[in-house]
Amino acid sequence: MPRYHTIETPRSTPGAIAMIRVVHPEPESLGLIDPAVGSVRLGDLFDIDEGVIVRWDAESIMLMPHGGIAICTALSRALENLGVPHIEQDSPCEVYPEAKTEIEAYMLCELARSMSPLAVDLLLDQPRRWHGVGIDTITTAEQFENVANASLLRRLIEPPIVAAVGRANVGKSTLINTLAGEHVAIVADTAGTTRDHVGVLVDLGGLVVRWIDTPGVDERIADGDEIEIASRVVSQADLIVHCIDTDDESGLLDARLESVIEPGTLRVRVGTRSDLGTHSCDIDVAVSIGAEGGMSQIERLVNQIRTSLVSESVLDDPRPWRFWDAMGCRSIRGTSNS
Repeated sequence: MPRYHTIETPRSTPGAIAMIRVVHPEPESLGLIDPAVGSVRLGDLFDIDEGVIVRWDAESIMLMPHGGIAICTALSRALENLGVPHIEQDSPCEVYPEAKTEIEAYMLCELARSMSPLAVDLLLDQPRRWHGVGIDTITTAEQFENVANASLLRRLIEPPIVAAVGRANVGKSTLINTLAGEHVAIVADTAGTTRDHVGVLVDLGGLVVRWIDTPGVDERIADGDEIEIASRVVSQADLIVHCIDTDDESGLLDARLESVIEPGTLRVRVGTRSDLGTHSCDIDVAVSIGAEGGMSQIERLVNQIRTSLVSESVLDDPRPWRFWDAMGCRSIRGTSNS
């Protein structure tokens, strides 16, 4: 009889709860749960963590510990020491045997790892859309050409990188704190406060992005460390948020950063601290955190960023979406600890 465990949640990303499936001919022998199928209890997990333990059937249980990467790794090693090795399950059909079609199994796989609320209804509708064109298998679907824009819709599953750039002390850190709804970046009136990039996942109107706040860069100053840090971020960004203060007459991004930005990278020019005066250069959105009407300005900024990354026309496209890829459902299990 098989003995193995699989980690059902992404191993490289921490979360609130992880899910570890254990297959064993006698799961109760592991000392984790009562023999009765369907039993659920909160219990100790090998003195590593406390979590929910569910007995699915005669040969499998599900462990639901806290979702820290270190906790999952430690539990995986403990199971291996008990003779229950970790294995990869590349086929979503094995992970989701309840799926009616192969495409539905792949959909459930991507639904489990998608970050954006906007992805939920769109993914759930994919089996119906593919079945509507007579396709239920991945092999057949990959040969079908009349599909929605897959590269843009992937941003609903894998958060795109948004890099906030601009001179020091223009309000970039205040902006990220407001968008995230919590204190995630140091805010001060001293230039150069953010010495390294600060990143956070932010929900922008249903699209989750990886927002990275870079240290201030000023073309008038030889900011060596700041340039190196900011350059690493902007070279990988899907969208640049260029924060511009009211006293910046040129409104130009430092040439040293311009040289590393990939051609075609999306940009939004944000006029910060607009309550202090009128911006003398062209901007897309003006914001003033804390001032009257500030939240409506933030809403306009959120909408502009979201629609720039995933437009309404892409979301409303009724065609099926090729939502799987080689780096998606086929590799969500991570690597073995052995």
